[in-house]
This record gives sequence, C-alpha cells and structure tokens, in this order.
Amino acid sequence: MITLSNEFTTVTIEKIRTGNGERLRISSSRLGYSIDLDPLELEALTWQRVETFSRLLHTPYGPEEEGVEVRPFSDLVLFGGENA
Repeated sequence: MITLSNEFTTVTIEKIRTGNGERLRISSSRLGYSIDLDPLELEALTWQRVETFSRLLHTPYGPEEEGVEVRPFSDLVLFGGENA
C-alpha cells in the first residue's frame, strides 16, 4: 500500500486481487471514494495528456471563468518547493 499526499488531498493506492484478475485500487478516505482499475484502464490513463486531468479538476478547483487557458495542474502546484 502506498499513500500519496499534498496540501490538497491524500490518496491510498494498493494492488488487489479480484475474481477477474488484478486491479489497482485508488482510495480517498477523506471523500469516501475509491475506484478499482484493471491494467487496460490504467494503460488508457497513459494515453492522456496532462491537460485532460486539469479539466477533470476544473470542478471544484476552477477556474470558474470560461475561455481560460487550461494548464497542467502540476504547473500550478509547487511540489516540494523551489529547492526540491
């Protein structure tokens, strides 16, 4: 099990076995959500551009205005500060 955190959230990632094979379970205990993804679903994530995830974060993290340039979320957040 791996736990990843930043100032916005904490998620837990674990490999599980189901009757249909292995899955990766991603859970947010704070929000009470979880999802089990199979290898093909995980591979499909690798086909996405960073902008796709930024659009997913539009609600609730904004911006609220239409027509605003969508930037990768990682461009908006400093991971580990300037000296990381």
